[in-house]
Amino acid sequence: MQHRSKVPFVALTTVTLAALTACGGGGSGSGSGGTPATVSTMSVSATKYGAPALVTVSGSNLSNMSLTAPGCKNVTRLTTAPTVSSDTTAYFSCTPSGAYTSSISAVSNGATITSQTLTVPPPVVTMTVSGGGGGSVNGNIVFNLRGDTAPITVDNFLAYVNSGTSATNGFYVGTIFHRIVAGFVVQGGGYGAATSGTLPAPKTALYPAIALETTGGSNVQWTAAMARTTDDNSATSQFFFNLADNHASLDKSSLTDGYAVFADVTASASTIQAIATATPCTALLSGGLPMSDGSCVPIPNVTVTSVSQTQ
Repeated sequence: MQHRSKVPFVALTTVTLAALTACGGGGSGSGSGGTPATVSTMSVSATKYGAPALVTVSGSNLSNMSLTAPGCKNVTRLTTAPTVSSDTTAYFSCTPSGAYTSSISAVSNGATITSQTLTVPPPVVTMTVSGGGGGSVNGNIVFNLRGDTAPITVDNFLAYVNSGTSATNGFYVGTIFHRIVAGFVVQGGGYGAATSGTLPAPKTALYPAIALETTGGSNVQWTAAMARTTDDNSATSQFFFNLADNHASLDKSSLTDGYAVFADVTASASTIQAIATATPCTALLSGGLPMSDGSCVPIPNVTVTSVSQTQ
């Protein structure tokens, strides 16, 4: 059954901590046994956090070499044109995750031969929204993502952001901000258009639900966090903005395992506030989301029109 993500004031759950898993291995090269590899040059080309980086190594006996990359996950030795690895030139790809600056090391027979530094800028996502009564909402929301402290959550959010072929056809495009609780949160990322307080069926998640990760920080005003059900490890695409300092009710405590903060919103408070006041709350939500806390959906909807990773 598809559950509707929500942010309750009090979630009666048990404590579960997510482990950080942003580490890399050596691809197809074993790096142990046989004639030791030698490296004459090693270069790293990386553009963005979450986008594949290319590592190029030249030398000898490189079939007996692997890479270790704690800040770059899914290390893979490349074997197809135009990056066909050989004993004298080896190509590897990996995806920066969990760190903005980290070390990539070439290893052979258990010894590190050489290392290079991988550096990427902190990731930034820009989301354009419009709608509300009289077109009162029209602007950008900028997410400064916390990839260094919440890599599981950030990697998941970026996967949804980058799921399309352009900024105007990814998963989030066409979704609405479907839950507003004045002075508390604005939530979106899971539903298409709604013409009344009853929501349509939620969009089908593209990826498996992620482990709860509460290492990203506190639910203070103008941060973004992941929505989930009462199951700690159920977050998929839905997120919310904290309209106020909600740490007392939404951070990890004796009553709740908390909600995963993954971004700060910058130069965007006025846009988010406009969403929160776009339409008087005349249509209370129904169909699984709480009505008792004043939740409502703006009619006319406030809709995501484009979203992209801009850094």
